[in-house]
Amino acid sequence: MLCTRCGRSIYKYRTCNYCKRKICENCVKSSRKIAKTIKLVICKDCWSKMPLRKQFKTAKKES
Repeated sequence: MLCTRCGRSIYKYRTCNYCKRKICENCVKSSRKIAKTIKLVICKDCWSKMPLRKQFKTAKKES
């Protein structure tokens, strides 16, 4: 499988929660857990877009 951001060949990927691309570990800018089973991941491209970064930083568990 190929990383959709950098094109590198990968065997383990994560999905960006904002652009829905499958990215490698090098393309992950940040990730955090907001609940036991919910983990948010943001890629480097989405991190540079201020509205998406703000959304990532202020995300809370949906009840």
